[in-house]
Amino acid sequence: MSRFASLLFVVLLAGCAAPSFVATVSVRHQLPATALKASAPVASGSAAAVQAAMATPKAFAIERNASQMQSLAYKQFETDLANRLVQQGLIWQKDINKADWLVRFDYQVDDGKEKSYQQPIWGTVGYSVSYQRVFTNGGSVMFIPRYYPETGIVGSQTVSETIFTREVFVDILDRKTLDKGEFAKLYEGRARNRSHSDELDSAVPLLIQSLFLPFPGPSGVSREVRIPLTTPKP
Repeated sequence: MSRFASLLFVVLLAGCAAPSFVATVSVRHQLPATALKASAPVASGSAAAVQAAMATPKAFAIERNASQMQSLAYKQFETDLANRLVQQGLIWQKDINKADWLVRFDYQVDDGKEKSYQQPIWGTVGYSVSYQRVFTNGGSVMFIPRYYPETGIVGSQTVSETIFTREVFVDILDRKTLDKGEFAKLYEGRARNRSHSDELDSAVPLLIQSLFLPFPGPSGVSREVRIPLTTPKP
């Protein structure tokens, strides 16, 4: 296979690649390694109180504010988040007073930011010419010109688009420590996606999923998570 053919094959493969949902995930945590099934990196320097008493699985409850209590969408997303925490070895406790940890969860989309850029306009910038030699009946030679248009950039136009930022926020706090009025946060995670769409129904589950690839993940860094899609990009 020639080099040109190989390059063309690679380009065609890239063009046929499945679309992905791309999220930027930022996490800080001091979750004890023994609290979870996952073997993800755990922050160093965790407080001794956080590391203690981890022999039994921790129970968590999801704390809602007034606006979230009667939201069907929130209830659906909450269940998705809770099931993923259960997969990490935690216990979903519906009674907040019986939970070891409190989970606070929220999501949002902004009003969008307009982005403008210059897009080239392609057109005919000139012609190249070649000559075909033709013999006449009399034996003389004639040269017939053939003209071929040449394509190039003939100008530019301003293109504007609106980019929306969709975000999910998850915090985990130690309930008993919080009741004492002390610093109680064990985990804070944020996942965001930028898109031409402000739709949340399909984006929020993917943002939640991105926080668990892996969970809790490295602390104090931001990372890009790509989730392959089998349906059109949300």
